[in-house]
Amino acid sequence: MKRKQPYIAAIEELIRTLSRKNELAVKKVVGRLARSIDNGGLLYVFGSGHSAILVEEVFHRAGGLVPVYPILTTVLTPHTTPKISGPLERLSGIAAILFKKAAPTSKDILFIASNSGVNAAAIEMALEAKKNKVWTVAFTSVEHSKAAATRHSSGKRLKDIVDVVLDNCAPVGDATVDFGETKVGAVSTIANSILYHWILTDMCARWKRAGKKLPVYRSANLPGGDEYNERQEKKVRKRIPLL
Repeated sequence: MKRKQPYIAAIEELIRTLSRKNELAVKKVVGRLARSIDNGGLLYVFGSGHSAILVEEVFHRAGGLVPVYPILTTVLTPHTTPKISGPLERLSGIAAILFKKAAPTSKDILFIASNSGVNAAAIEMALEAKKNKVWTVAFTSVEHSKAAATRHSSGKRLKDIVDVVLDNCAPVGDATVDFGETKVGAVSTIANSILYHWILTDMCARWKRAGKKLPVYRSANLPGGDEYNERQEKKVRKRIPLL
């Protein structure tokens, strides 16, 4: 019998674990986010380092949600250089500036992605949200977070502050395939994406049952896609500057 490729095996196991551990939390997020959007709210998404990939995954893509505000800045991602983005995501004060500029309100929802959940940017974003009564969801590895010391003066980790924790089930260090001196094959990006699309598809099923139109994008690379997306964006463009 042919041996399964180890990274594929790890991803298959990850999906089973994600489904088992997050079912109730996902259901809670689906209900709260659907009500928020029905009432004119937006989904705000923040991440730094490679966790910022979730922001790009959620914002303005085919089959994705339209009312999304990306809290995304280049200096907190590898698009600048890790020599800058790494130290900056550990630096206090940046999140407060970004939060104030984005200006989410109590009718909105904020997703915060941080695999370790121990850096200042993610923790302070959650604290700012709490101060402003914005409901928050963490995309984080609970196992990794418990194993790592927080880098924030509050002594807290992201998972200690938010309203709901979605456990991406990534192992300590993120990588999965062991080569002795090190491991390779990170899984947090895939896990975060699965969690988001799980929420989105369950939410769309809920809207469909209620006879509502889905506030989602079509591919711009299909006939009529641009026109369809333009009609969708008109409803939220005033609150989302990048649109």
